[in-house]
Amino acid sequence: MRTADIVRVMLATAAATALVTGCTSGTDGVATTTVAPTTTGPIEVYNPCSELPDQVVAEVGLNPASKDIVTDAPEGETSWRVCAWLTPDDLILVSVLSTSHTLDEARANKNLVHKVETTVGSRPALRSNDKTEIDGKSCYTSFAAEQGMFEIKATWFEEDGWTRDICEISGEFASALEPHLPK
Repeated sequence: MRTADIVRVMLATAAATALVTGCTSGTDGVATTTVAPTTTGPIEVYNPCSELPDQVVAEVGLNPASKDIVTDAPEGETSWRVCAWLTPDDLILVSVLSTSHTLDEARANKNLVHKVETTVGSRPALRSNDKTEIDGKSCYTSFAAEQGMFEIKATWFEEDGWTRDICEISGEFASALEPHLPK
């Protein structure tokens, strides 16, 4: 991978991490009510970094060798696990965010804008943009799961490749990955 590509992966990783850390609701320093995660006891969420097989990653159109571990606590409880892969042409970075946070929390999150209700498979879903990323470069498709939700973020990695709506692409990857993720 070229140095410029590595820098872009690091920036995309930082952006995903920023969303992960900014997922709680709040307004100007005043706490607001959030919906509690659907899990009880220790928080354990599906780990796409270790549990999503390379074969599935390749089948949905991603390069397994490009895996970037964004958030994967080595031990103990965690409410987020995030891994990202590039498409074989290095045009799009796709992040799989697994969390105990819920779709209702995403709906209430003031950092998410351009929210559109949809479905992924038979699951309720939401498409949105982070309010700091409204340039059409990235989009989230979030869908419900018993553990909370999954979010599939698609980000244009190469500016020359911007030929389609990134939210459509995020939705396509979400639909392709959904059967392989826990209900």
